[in-house]
Amino acid sequence: MFNSSLKKDALAIHKKEVEKYDAAYMEMISSCDKLYQQRCLCVEDMDKIGAFINSIANTPKDFEQKIKRITKEKDKFKETEKYAKESMESTIKSGIGVFTAIGAGGAFAGIAPSVAMSIATTFGSASTGTAISALSGAVAEKAALAWLGGGALSAGGAGVAGGEALLALAGPIGWGIAAAGAGISFISLSVKNRKIADKAVEEAKKIAGYRAVVVNSNEKVLDLLNKTETLYHNLDKQYHDLAYLESADFNKLSSDVQISLGTLVNNTLSLAELINKTFE
Repeated sequence: MFNSSLKKDALAIHKKEVEKYDAAYMEMISSCDKLYQQRCLCVEDMDKIGAFINSIANTPKDFEQKIKRITKEKDKFKETEKYAKESMESTIKSGIGVFTAIGAGGAFAGIAPSVAMSIATTFGSASTGTAISALSGAVAEKAALAWLGGGALSAGGAGVAGGEALLALAGPIGWGIAAAGAGISFISLSVKNRKIADKAVEEAKKIAGYRAVVVNSNEKVLDLLNKTETLYHNLDKQYHDLAYLESADFNKLSSDVQISLGTLVNNTLSLAELINKTFE
């Protein structure tokens, strides 16, 4: 009656799309966290391998140069972690509503601090290029929404719109449904219900688009995770096979062993470069 059925169906579609977006986002966050944890293991291995190579006397000059490049990549990763931690702390302290603004999608309440480093090391430093603490007003709010939306669209995330879908979708109630009071004519009530329904469907289509971006991002993260895990396990095996050479003299080793050490260094450098790969 008065398009109320139309409105009810549209709101149901809207709710379903929000739920599907939430599920896709949670899956992507889980993948990002797995990638981050794997990268932390990689850094630990690189520390051990670096110390191991440095213990060997008379290694070639290019070993030293590559170890420096490996160290640089590790430092870059740690700086991103630090940036993420500081930016998220600033976001929380700024009180811009990252948590208090959550209406629908309540499953995300409190999730940001635990995934801040996962997001930053996957999609880049807040995907803004500027510390959130250095931003203010609407810009800061958009930065935080982009962060929680999985990063900027250019970074493969759902962007500001994605964050808004996550935080601001308290449902079409926010569009003034309650305004349809007793004093409104049947005709105007019917029109209002249709407008609400149209708006709900329009927003549902947008959310479906954001979800597609998030699903695509998740596939990229999983692919990178697989490559990282494979290289990590191969490298770890190589290291343990050669660990008995600690403190050896490179010049006194057989050519085959020397080649194996060179391969170890090269693979370590490849892994070091991989831990800083983002989707910016």
